Amino acid sequence: MTTQSHVLVLKVGPVQGFIAQARRTRDLWFGSYLLSCLSRAMACALRDAGAELIFPHPGQLEAAASKPGARPKSATKTDEALADAEAVKGFPNKVLAVVKGDAAKVARNAREAARVTLRNEWARVRKNSGPLLAEGADAWADEQLDTFLEFHAAWAPMAEGGYQEALDEAEAALEARRGLREFKAWTQVPPAGTHKSSLDGGRASVLRGKRPRTGDWKRLRIGEREELDALGLLKRAGGQPDQFVPVTSIGLAAWLATASQTQGARLSALRGACADHRGFTSVHRTDLSWVNAFPFDGQLLLPDRWRPYFEEWREGEDRDAAKQEAERFADAHIRPLLDAMPVAPFPYVACLVADGDRMGELLRRLAAQGGVEAHRRVSHALASFTDEARDIVQSRYRGMLVYAGGDDVLAFVCPADALACARALATAFSKHLAPVVTGTDALVPTLSVGLGIGHVMESLGQLLDLGRRAEKAAKKSGRAALAVLVAKHAGRERLWTSRWTPKGDTPEPLARLHQDMALLGGDRLPLGKVHEVEAMVRRFPENVEGASSRDQARVLVAEVARILARAEGRAEDPADTKPGKSKGLSVEEVGLGGLDAEAVDGGSKVHARLLEWVNRMLVAGTLERSRRNLVLREEGGA
Repeated sequence: MTTQSHVLVLKVGPVQGFIAQARRTRDLWFGSYLLSCLSRAMACALRDAGAELIFPHPGQLEAAASKPGARPKSATKTDEALADAEAVKGFPNKVLAVVKGDAAKVARNAREAARVTLRNEWARVRKNSGPLLAEGADAWADEQLDTFLEFHAAWAPMAEGGYQEALDEAEAALEARRGLREFKAWTQVPPAGTHKSSLDGGRASVLRGKRPRTGDWKRLRIGEREELDALGLLKRAGGQPDQFVPVTSIGLAAWLATASQTQGARLSALRGACADHRGFTSVHRTDLSWVNAFPFDGQLLLPDRWRPYFEEWREGEDRDAAKQEAERFADAHIRPLLDAMPVAPFPYVACLVADGDRMGELLRRLAAQGGVEAHRRVSHALASFTDEARDIVQSRYRGMLVYAGGDDVLAFVCPADALACARALATAFSKHLAPVVTGTDALVPTLSVGLGIGHVMESLGQLLDLGRRAEKAAKKSGRAALAVLVAKHAGRERLWTSRWTPKGDTPEPLARLHQDMALLGGDRLPLGKVHEVEAMVRRFPENVEGASSRDQARVLVAEVARILARAEGRAEDPADTKPGKSKGLSVEEVGLGGLDAEAVDGGSKVHARLLEWVNRMLVAGTLERSRRNLVLREEGGA
């Protein structure tokens, strides 16, 4: 009798919410790493049970098994932690396989493998961080771990050649099951007065109340009033502290690279002073050459952060002494560097969120035309893209990859490199996926990328929200698109979107944006004129009907032309006009060609076009400022 085959789909979570609960870079990174560990454990359990893995690709498991043994004898704990991270990179939270025999038993074994992996990670952290825990905290910590995983499984019998039908049935059952949620009351009640976790807000803290400013408390950068539950402590203490690059350092990477090239002696003196200071945590990343310019927290380069940073690392309770020490340190080592540089550090960072377009539709079509083998080719292509995505973000451009698995990417990038990094990821994605659609009627898959640019001192949750909203805007604009959402400190948000492939006479998106940046950076178009156009446009109503609409449109066009004609930026050729002054700009030169023709259709269309132009120019202004007078990497990240 032939053993029945089943298509089995597994999902483990929570994903987005768990990753977003972060105050430090290490929280964010280890949360993503932990979920990849759980997904890999499930995939290994399926493989060991004789299942035929489809997602993730079996080659990823083989590569993961070979990585740890390749470490050099001189490897440090940080090198080992990074090698472990490489071993589990790129595992999506969804696992798909074809199994023979008892699918329920196989699914239960996979769930148990994920649970064991989670408990083993906690046991390691518990062993190293025992003195941090409150008395009796093990009881409610264990319950928090046991109730954390959201594991969902569904399967459907597969007749000969019926892979697509079985997959559709299994995924429908999985989604129906995910709509149900079990809620259980806590059985382990912490003592009265126990605080809730600062990251989660729902689970009780496992940290003891009185804490010194030394030892593990300082090493893990746990604040005096910060509380962490078991999962929060696992994320904070799971990796080696010196493996994590602070978000501030990522945002200032281009500035630091310029300082290294033009003010090497002053930057070297600052590095030495930071290394000699007691308590400052350095970053140890032999795999990231750009980090070596300044392997310390970039906060030290921001004048309004010197004192708070010194207070955080003080060993005593004398805040006044810490402030005085901060000023002495800045006068001796930081201000000389800042004064010598042509521009001040631009304290913003880009959160990059990318997602493949219409991948579900593509997978269904390929399943119908090629069955399991077609999906296996997609899985292999996505694994290859994951490998290249890590290289693009972390080596070719100055960024840190939080997660890359399947068609999803989450990273933090220096704003000066953000546009080129987004373009490189989109190109790589289509390159790796193009062969899987050869010979089919499916289109080459594309990638939509969102760049959320915010201040480096914003919370990680807010930065993640910016990136995700930008990615949604890219999807909403028609997919295969780029969206940039800029949130200036205490200012209005600005959103600009454009498809990667222009339509009709529309210029290529990055080319148009670079033209705008050149206008603003070359002082031909003062940014004040852009704000003047916005203020003028907002004085007019958006929706006007009839003849009044056309009259308003003509007024708007005339006023914009007048404002631009009076733009008194720096002249490109002083012989053409007064010394030091430009002769003004036309609407065509600033990318507003065809505005007169649109005025025939009425004021609403012109009103919307002008506000869109304002947002684009202000986004370009932010990006231009992030690159101003800096030594940039060549396109391609050389």
